[in-house]
Amino acid sequence: MGQQPNIELSFADLPRPTAHPAPARRWRPSRPGEVASPDDMPWGGGFGTIGPDAGYALKLIRSRELDLGAGEHRHNVEVALSTVASARASRFGRAPIGEDIDMAALLFGYDTGELPDELVTGLRADRIGWFANISHDAAARRELAASVPMAILESKPGAVRAQMATGRRLINR
Repeated sequence: MGQQPNIELSFADLPRPTAHPAPARRWRPSRPGEVASPDDMPWGGGFGTIGPDAGYALKLIRSRELDLGAGEHRHNVEVALSTVASARASRFGRAPIGEDIDMAALLFGYDTGELPDELVTGLRADRIGWFANISHDAAARRELAASVPMAILESKPGAVRAQMATGRRLINR
């Protein structure tokens, strides 16, 4: 609003500068167990190996056809395969990709190409018990991920397929 000509303003009526707050102080965590840098992040053992976007494995698996055996539930199979695929992906410090899903499907006998029939039959029988209610049991998922040796997780699917073609089971359960 403009100044009326008949009203005189005193110095006290003029606008005054306002104080601006100081910049925020730097915050550092002070509680025990607080993660302040990537080096503070627990790694391995009971903490697992953290990888980005592990849930993407579920999306990749849902787009695939799986030959389920009698007594298997698709949801439990998806969770089990995504657990192993995410463990493999986190070993390389990345999100899951199709190769991780291929590896998990191969290890549990869902990809049966070039594998002996007795190995596939044994894996089909065992995975029913391994995957039973695994989607509701975090300890069972950790145990499943730990049952695959790190050397196998770090291998290429072709090398793993060659080992399994000899009839060798690569899961320590």
